[in-house]
Amino acid sequence: MARHSFSLPVLLLVTALAALSACGGGGGGSAGGSAAVPRTGADGGEVFYSYPYHGQERVSPNTPLVLRLSAPVDNPVASDLLLQDGQGNPVPLATPRVVGDGRSLVVRPADGPLQPNTLYRLRLTGLGGDEVTFAFPDDGLVFRTRFDSDGPNRERRRDGPLRLVSMTPDGEQQPATDFATWRLRFSRVLDTDSLVYGQSVRLTRGGELVPAVMLAQDDAVSLDPRQDLRPGERYTLTLDTSVRAFDGTTLAEPVERSWVARDTRPRSVMVQNTPPASERADPCHAGDAAMSRLSGAPLNCVPIDAVLLGDRDATQQSGNVFTELAYQPDFPQVSPLRIPRGSLLNGTNVSVKVAGTVPAGIETGDVTVTFLSDATGYLMPNPYSNRDDAPRQVRLYVDMAMTAEHSEANGGLSQTLLQVELVGEARTNGASLVMDALGVVEPEVLGQETGFGLLSLHTESYPDQTGAPAPVPDTTSPVLQSMTPRVEDGGLATTVKPGDPLVLNFSEPLDPDSVERALSLTRDGQAEPFTWSLDGATVVVRPTTPLRPGSRYRVALDDRATDLAEPPNPLLPVSRDFRLPALVGDPVAPVATTVYPGFPCAVDKTTWRIAEGDHGLCRGSRGDDDHLPVSRLPAKRPIRVTFSQDIDPDSVILGQRCGEGSFRVERVATDGNGDPVARADGDKRKYDCQAAVPGRLEKHARVLTFVPDQPWEPGVAYRYALQSVNRASGQAGDDCRSGEAICSSAGLRLQTALLEGPEPDWGGPDLEIHFRGEPAKVGVFQALDNLPSADVNGNGRFDPGEPGYAAGEPGFNTTRLQVQGGSTLTQNPRLDCDTQEACDIQVVGGLNSEVLGPGTYDDPSTPEEERIPGVRVALHPTLILASSVTVKADVLIQGGIPIESPTGTQVMRMRYTCSAGQGDGDCGDRDGLIPGWILETEDGPEFRAKVDLYLDAPYLEAPLGGEHNQHSYPLTMDLAGPLTFLPNGRMAIQQYNRNPIPVNVKLTRLLGFLSANIDLRIPQNAVKLQYLGVPIKR
Repeated sequence: MARHSFSLPVLLLVTALAALSACGGGGGGSAGGSAAVPRTGADGGEVFYSYPYHGQERVSPNTPLVLRLSAPVDNPVASDLLLQDGQGNPVPLATPRVVGDGRSLVVRPADGPLQPNTLYRLRLTGLGGDEVTFAFPDDGLVFRTRFDSDGPNRERRRDGPLRLVSMTPDGEQQPATDFATWRLRFSRVLDTDSLVYGQSVRLTRGGELVPAVMLAQDDAVSLDPRQDLRPGERYTLTLDTSVRAFDGTTLAEPVERSWVARDTRPRSVMVQNTPPASERADPCHAGDAAMSRLSGAPLNCVPIDAVLLGDRDATQQSGNVFTELAYQPDFPQVSPLRIPRGSLLNGTNVSVKVAGTVPAGIETGDVTVTFLSDATGYLMPNPYSNRDDAPRQVRLYVDMAMTAEHSEANGGLSQTLLQVELVGEARTNGASLVMDALGVVEPEVLGQETGFGLLSLHTESYPDQTGAPAPVPDTTSPVLQSMTPRVEDGGLATTVKPGDPLVLNFSEPLDPDSVERALSLTRDGQAEPFTWSLDGATVVVRPTTPLRPGSRYRVALDDRATDLAEPPNPLLPVSRDFRLPALVGDPVAPVATTVYPGFPCAVDKTTWRIAEGDHGLCRGSRGDDDHLPVSRLPAKRPIRVTFSQDIDPDSVILGQRCGEGSFRVERVATDGNGDPVARADGDKRKYDCQAAVPGRLEKHARVLTFVPDQPWEPGVAYRYALQSVNRASGQAGDDCRSGEAICSSAGLRLQTALLEGPEPDWGGPDLEIHFRGEPAKVGVFQALDNLPSADVNGNGRFDPGEPGYAAGEPGFNTTRLQVQGGSTLTQNPRLDCDTQEACDIQVVGGLNSEVLGPGTYDDPSTPEEERIPGVRVALHPTLILASSVTVKADVLIQGGIPIESPTGTQVMRMRYTCSAGQGDGDCGDRDGLIPGWILETEDGPEFRAKVDLYLDAPYLEAPLGGEHNQHSYPLTMDLAGPLTFLPNGRMAIQQYNRNPIPVNVKLTRLLGFLSANIDLRIPQNAVKLQYLGVPIKR
């Protein structure tokens, strides 16, 4: 839009206010200007307002149902309302809550959120008060919930081909004006990379492209012309068939819409105040907070309800809003309005608490809402009633960015929220126009969970508009607050891995066209191809080729990048150099470090009994080890696998039928009770495929994610399999292309049975993991990265040329080992290593966790019973790779014949809290997951977990032809350490062992008959782990 300095035509504004204060029906007009249909009960009770409104799309599944009525309501009960889905199935409702002056009603579904992408109908079946009953028309109030962009594919699309569902304004019910922003909605979540303004999306006048800002998210696209359109001239919107959905489907046919821009001049500017709910500290929770007459919630507060944050966090929005009104006489029924791009609302500080219980140690500072495009809307006649006292309706469409003042919070909060729809009512109070509206914001919390907040907006125009505040010009340049990766001295980036994006968090949103001109990425001095996107105040850069270890990168934004102010403020230039640690030595075979669901080892198929919940033993383990349980996967979660090395994407072929592909997801053949049927194959038990599960496989450098088309059915038996080639050292030419094996980018097959000590170029047996579906869970699944600081190539040893320790201090993901002594036969035992890095154990792995919510903790190390508020966490057991150490000793006497025993790569297996092979069945409601706690301490939040493990050294050869006990050797680690947030917003969990850990190495049958001991110990606090939340932007 053009940025003008408006004088205030007071006469026009008074005219507009007078029209709004007239009868609610405005002579009987509806939203589109046609006659309204009275919606009354048998004795005159009417609905004046609803949220959502009749016909509303993209409604949050978490939204409450809000009604405002023509009279107070008496003692409503759930049976006074009937909510049904599109198939006519009733949805149980909680007891309605009467708010405000008794004329507003708020009701929520009794069993949690509604289903995504579902049509609902609300009817009133007995709601009454003051000797009246209230009613909707016969078909009731109809609305549709939004897509779930993180759910199964079914919940990301409607039936039929990809098509344009709606355009606002449509030129009929909503006038297409010279200051409109066009908002498009599609029948599927979009692949936003396919949306290129000027190519796949075009807005033209006379064949010439109109300069515009294009924003896209999920199924929504917004087009905001940079200058006002020319009144009376024809404009055309064109979408071609290169527009794609998330699943690769394209528009069934090109779209062309044409209209003539209506003239809104002369316009008036109305200055509105957004008052705080209270003048007290923490206004959103103050006892005297002013409440919305629609929702009964504090005015202008944005509460965020999320498992990771709890339900108490809220920020108070305030500020002046400068609204342009179209010339009222030309729009007597539906009056367009606009709030300019770049407008701000300022919010109060939030002290972040994990799950609303444990202070996280970070403050947001001011939380700012910035309008990324012109917010446009309409003042319209009441669509429900013709009565004189029925207020006019307001609909406002906003594309906004949320940002936080402080970098740690901004890294996790900065984001775009597209096409937030505010629905309200407008009335006059003396010389003021008062608006109350409701809208839902659903921000992503730390990139892991979608939060929910119901905004109860309340604005009041200044009675004396001639003396109202003027806009305060923005003269501050945006600055870089933080970046992923973090760059250490010397330019080394240790918190990023191949496949991760580069994430730059700024102090305010940037103009997207200016970023296109200013952004660059180079590798070793040469331009590197990339794609990029904006999310709030964050620029996300995705190199076309995953980041290469050892290469030197530079990401830069020059001062051609600007903010959204008018005139724009240039960015303080940014240039950051970094490099990933180089990979030295020969490549090693890939290993699945985490799988979800299940445990990442190929099992001995003679030991599993899937129907009984027993997944058997890892191949190569001892016969008396714990049996693994058959895991359960919540209905809407994907399968997720992470690897130790980059994977060749061409080797990963999704099976479309039973027994096909290198990555297979299948429904298992079952008996009449729904239990998998085993068939004998020698001494093994095998299970047959009933059908391949249709879905979509997302491939990244070190992560595979399978999203099913339909939610997993509770109780149904499934499996997924990662194929490899077992115990074959000769590499067949087509193994990595034929669907026989998943391979690394270096051409090495996936290793799945590490306890058997495979040779470096061997693959392994197929990794087959069975699971059952279960209903959706409340907890939040969180994948954590464990990035080695020394053994960066993951080959099980420290190689010359790897980064090593800074100033001799061990980095994270290391373990210090001490030799305590030996037996008579093993004198002077000692570690044999040239550097401290080689003496220490270097750890490679990952971890999957669940944040379950608040709980009460009792420290098991104290005799007293304590009730400490905390946050419950569950850890999914997995395996951890540990580097080789070499122990030397002298036979019989010091200085005698030396013997040495390098362990080779070691494997630590986290143990479930139950054994499915010992009568525990499916290990209870938590699947035997390891309990953990986040607790408040004087030094900030701390994470604690007690973890039992098995230690295996499959490559260790005892000296003198003997045997050793380092198979399934039990260890216990009592871990604790701080939970912090990095400047880029990523969560970091540090873990140290609170207990010394003895490792008694027993050597037997030396020379056929001798025995010896070497006593090792991991001292207290010598285990030094760090787990990082995966990048918040992906």
